[in-house]
Amino acid sequence: MITADLKNELNSLTPLFQPNSIAIIGASQNPAKPSGQPLVSLTRYGFKGRVYPVNPNYDTLHGLPCYPTLQDIPDQVDLCIIAVPAHMTMGALKECADKGVRGVIIFTSGFAEVSADGAAIQQQITALARSTGMRVCGPNCMGIFSARNALMANFFITELPTKVLVPDYLGFISQSGGFGVAIFQIVKEKGYGFSHFVGTGNEADLEFSHYLGYMAADAHTRVIGGYLEGVKDGPKFLNALDMALANEKPVLLMKAGSYPASARAAASHTGAMVGSEKVYSAVFKQKGVVRVESLEEFQNMLSLLHNGKIPRGKRVAIIASSGGIGVMLADKCAHYGLEVVTLQDKTRSALAALLPDFASTANPVDITSAIMTQPGLLEQCAQIVINDPQVDMMIVAYWTELGDKGNLDQMIRVAQQTNKPVFNLTWGPDKAVFEALQYMNSQLAPAARELDSIVKGLAALADYHNFVRSRRKSKLVAPEVPSDAREKVAALLGNLPRGAKLSEHSAKQLLQAYGIPTTREQLATTGEEAADAAEAIGYPVVMKIESPDILHKTDAGGVLLNANTPDEVRSGFNRLLDNARAYKADADIKGVLVQQMLPAGIEMIVGIARDSVFGSTVLVGMGGIFVEALKDAALRVVPVAPLDAMEMLEELKGRRVLDGLRGMPPSDKIAMVEVIQRVSRLAQDFPQIAELDINPLIVFSEGRGACAADAIIVLE
Repeated sequence: MITADLKNELNSLTPLFQPNSIAIIGASQNPAKPSGQPLVSLTRYGFKGRVYPVNPNYDTLHGLPCYPTLQDIPDQVDLCIIAVPAHMTMGALKECADKGVRGVIIFTSGFAEVSADGAAIQQQITALARSTGMRVCGPNCMGIFSARNALMANFFITELPTKVLVPDYLGFISQSGGFGVAIFQIVKEKGYGFSHFVGTGNEADLEFSHYLGYMAADAHTRVIGGYLEGVKDGPKFLNALDMALANEKPVLLMKAGSYPASARAAASHTGAMVGSEKVYSAVFKQKGVVRVESLEEFQNMLSLLHNGKIPRGKRVAIIASSGGIGVMLADKCAHYGLEVVTLQDKTRSALAALLPDFASTANPVDITSAIMTQPGLLEQCAQIVINDPQVDMMIVAYWTELGDKGNLDQMIRVAQQTNKPVFNLTWGPDKAVFEALQYMNSQLAPAARELDSIVKGLAALADYHNFVRSRRKSKLVAPEVPSDAREKVAALLGNLPRGAKLSEHSAKQLLQAYGIPTTREQLATTGEEAADAAEAIGYPVVMKIESPDILHKTDAGGVLLNANTPDEVRSGFNRLLDNARAYKADADIKGVLVQQMLPAGIEMIVGIARDSVFGSTVLVGMGGIFVEALKDAALRVVPVAPLDAMEMLEELKGRRVLDGLRGMPPSDKIAMVEVIQRVSRLAQDFPQIAELDINPLIVFSEGRGACAADAIIVLE
């Protein structure tokens, strides 16, 4: 949903992408310089707005009047490009503010990327942008390109692309200037048209997320791509991704910086298992982002997306002129999660009628070298296979010779006549393959020579389609939280200091307020109180030391199971106190928690951790003593939708345990999904919760619910 505030923010980017007038401060007559190139490009390639060079050293530049200062321009200026040395940038930016310029692109480098002094000036840029509402791209950026209005407010795109097979297609955002230029050139050669291209630079004002949101709302952008190193404002990024998802625009991101050298220490298991890369991966899964690992993979996806032929499922058929290639492809498909489907008997019979006896009609189909001697055989077989209703997509692998376009033309016709994705794997001598790929691409028929990039791309797009479809069809509803939950927790947290740690009994009170089932329990300060509590709860009972200074009670010998008599409870009380004092002499011991002994179930963990960019995250995994050993967990950022919670469970390696193994009944996944939802709501309402562990959460058999057996909370 686009709110009024969001709509206003998106509209504030209009001057950068759709200006009616552009001024260039520091304009140069040298087209090889960043200060000169945009002036040449804007005037030569049909930019429909007015262009004003600004430089006191010239009267005219490239046939245009050149103004000494920005204030000397008699007309309104929508967009200003600043291309002056770093020490002059703030002065130029203030001129823009005084002139009422609404959008600025700063080419100049020498700011936060080089020194503390530069960072201080960059902070001034940010402050001026915030105080005036003027939107700034950069500094240290390569600028903006928009195709529809020939806007070349950059210094790397020097002319409009001449070969545009697919116009109004790709919007691309890059946090790396040089890498972004390389991507632009490679994609341009394929003939895929860019709607917009942005080099974000240092992002003193406008960030990656702003451009992503703009392109998500832009009617002339069908696919959004990007090179991303990191985002500053997590919620803004999530909002932009939600917009892209709502408009069903695939977002293909290359994310760098996946392996940070350090990890923070955490008091809880959840906090220890959450890191920056894991959170980004969780965000991508949660918002349907297609993560791309290579340029080859990116190009392959673009070649499939341009005509909307996204795989509608994961069932793949393989046709190969070599049995070995077919088997290799089948292995790759299985590795990346595609199903090498069994072809229908009707399909196999039709193939058998065409192929020699030594061919194979099973999937993968080995059509042998007969395609070299029987013109049209490849096309006939491909048409039969792609028409099989069991097949969602097809990969066809064949040898290509230099100058021989027979098989290529056959497969171009097949691709044009079906609404299913058909990908060609061409193999042979380098020169022949290069020629074949160029020809296939010119006809918009997807083709490549690398097995992995083809299969990964198809699998990723099939996952994207399933993701979008599941969101359309989901009927899961979030559970209602008690109306007084927020008030109760606010009172319980009260005036607790920053960094406070809540022991089990206190933590469970917060969980109970949000409707999360917990064990029946009482806090005892003497052995007699403990015995009375056990009688009230019912034997057998569990006894645990209660101390905010001893969060991991098992390590301290602070847990006693199966206490069955009053004498066992009294002696157990004293033993737990002795163990706790021996473990940590200065611990603040509140007493001993006496609680019901839960029936057997599957031990899980549900927790909260805080991320510096995205805020609260929710984790679920296999719990108990296995949480540290297995680290089998799934993560999402708050808020977690019902379908997200269900997908978290499906993501676990131990999901088969929940489904029931060796005669054991299936676990109550619905109850688990509800707990995840309630924890997410707690995290959303109280972001000061830095860490929470429900470990273990005992999950009973289907229909019998779940119960928090232990919990800790750490405040920020």
